Amino acid sequence: TKLHECQALCDLLLLHNEQEKLIAAICAAPSVLGRLGILEGKQATCYPGFEEKLNGAIVCSTKVAVDGHVITSKGMGTAIDFSLKLIELLVDKETADKIGAGIIYYV
Repeated sequence: TKLHECQALCDLLLLHNEQEKLIAAICAAPSVLGRLGILEGKQATCYPGFEEKLNGAIVCSTKVAVDGHVITSKGMGTAIDFSLKLIELLVDKETADKIGAGIIYYV
């Protein structure tokens, strides 16, 4: 099943967006947010080739894009950057930096 065909997921994403709860998507998944109109006017990134499916997003070339409560990232190669940004937003930057150093990501 394609993610955008799952009505329960779409309903949950729309509710989270309405309530401005954190929404995170990586690789091709930001296209689901685009189909739902969640990325309209927001900076977003995705796996190369899916940009046209971001419907109304301001597509950027960064590894991770944060715009309000929506976080997007390009793919598997950017997963650590994406994860550390999520930790920073959910906990704090100090914790994200500590984890980044602990996995020898910040060398």
